[in-house]
Amino acid sequence: MSDFYPISPLVGITNTSYGAQAGVLNEMWAVRVVHGRKIIAEKTIPCLELDNIVGVAYGHIRVEGLSRHAVAAMAGRLMQYARKYQESGVCPNYELAEFTYDDGSTAGAQTASSGGSSEGASPEVAATATLPDLRVAEVPQIPRTIGDAAWQQLIEAHAALIYEVSAYAKSLPTGHLETMFSKAADQLIHFWVTSNPADQSAVLKGFGALIQSCSKESQLPNTSTGSATIETGTCELLRICRLLDPNMSMMPAGYPCTFHEMIAKKISVLSGIKVSVNTSSIGCIVGMSVESSVF
Repeated sequence: MSDFYPISPLVGITNTSYGAQAGVLNEMWAVRVVHGRKIIAEKTIPCLELDNIVGVAYGHIRVEGLSRHAVAAMAGRLMQYARKYQESGVCPNYELAEFTYDDGSTAGAQTASSGGSSEGASPEVAATATLPDLRVAEVPQIPRTIGDAAWQQLIEAHAALIYEVSAYAKSLPTGHLETMFSKAADQLIHFWVTSNPADQSAVLKGFGALIQSCSKESQLPNTSTGSATIETGTCELLRICRLLDPNMSMMPAGYPCTFHEMIAKKISVLSGIKVSVNTSSIGCIVGMSVESSVF
């Protein structure tokens, strides 16, 4: 029974029916070589280097005139996935149940029945923070939460969600992070539109409220007709994310602000109103103005 835990999808080798996956086996980096849907090798490597991956592939692939360039290209892709896993410690479930071993067992079944190495724990377990024992003798009296106290709870939840989703998506292949937050932005804009369909400016008002909610300090300076400015102080979202990730090593660069900038760009295109977001270490300034061209 194998304890191989895949940390990459199957990456094929051009013009062959072979492919490989990067993984963890016995607390060491490893490579799985697949021919069609049959697993022909799972080998550990001493360190995460391109030549080691290429060596395992060459040692188990039987193709006359096999292109070293094609194998190196495959190994390069596996290295990218392995580096992302090395940085984040989490990854999607890349195991494919249709992969079979010589004894007829499937890779999915073996993964489910084996605990694997500590590095090969499931993504859900690896991504979960270590929590204390929270058992209590009785249910406490729950206080009514309104006003600033309610806002604090909501902003903490907002920050935690952005942090966890962006940190997880950072470990996925290129493009997934942007796609996930783009879809979330679309849904939020759709909600603003449908919640008050009679008000054409509901989206701009919704975004203005969202920006103000990021900080305990916000103001709307007087501006000329046809424009609006929102100024916020210390960003609570960013402060909480930094508490969750003090070194900011898990969060992708620019988040959580990038999410709000993405929403602003979408609103600009849809509304014809230029919505700009300028961020800094002391807060952000959002501008809204009627212009013939938008970014």
